[in-house]
Amino acid sequence: MTSGMTAMLTRTGQIGQFERRFEILNARSKDARAEQRRGEIRRSAMAAIRRLGLRGAGMREIAGAAGLSPGNLYYYFKNKEELVAHCQEATLDALYAVAADARTRKDSAQRLAALVRGHLRVLLEGEAAGQLHLDLGDLPPALYARVVKKRDRYERAVRRLIADGQRRGELREGDPKLAAFVLLGALNWAALWFRPGGAYTADTVAEHFIPQLLKGLLS
Repeated sequence: MTSGMTAMLTRTGQIGQFERRFEILNARSKDARAEQRRGEIRRSAMAAIRRLGLRGAGMREIAGAAGLSPGNLYYYFKNKEELVAHCQEATLDALYAVAADARTRKDSAQRLAALVRGHLRVLLEGEAAGQLHLDLGDLPPALYARVVKKRDRYERAVRRLIADGQRRGELREGDPKLAAFVLLGALNWAALWFRPGGAYTADTVAEHFIPQLLKGLLS
């Protein structure tokens, strides 16, 4: 093979590698833009659901809130159930991050206070749709299983916080699973009566809840 042919093949190979890298980067860029748009739609969907209720907010209403036509909305989510599951998973991811942050505090009182405050902020503030977090009944089995997996991951993180506090003698002895259910039940119940823009903020509710809930847990 001549040196000219070798150089040509080398250049061809380099061009091919460049094209493949460009295709990969372009695909990643498109994926990032699509995920960003899905996040914007999620926020609009939660606002529409908060205003109209889960049953009252259809894909047309959610599309209008997101500034999309219904047809464009279906490009990102094939149906309302998929969109609702996406909203619920995002909420549970945020709650899991709250539990992870709570573990960094120095003792159980501070950890549980951070958990209560963070949980209520996620559930009641900003883009959250409140009661949507509790409404899993209409999801098809595959989506239901996906959401429940993340719900259980968060609940286990809360149980670990309680069990760690019990081992350190900072929390009362007992079943950490039942203690977590009591704590989370009280926090989630707030979504049923809380009204955004009403008399209470999420932090106001938290400051009232913290001493009441910790009183039953601290040793």
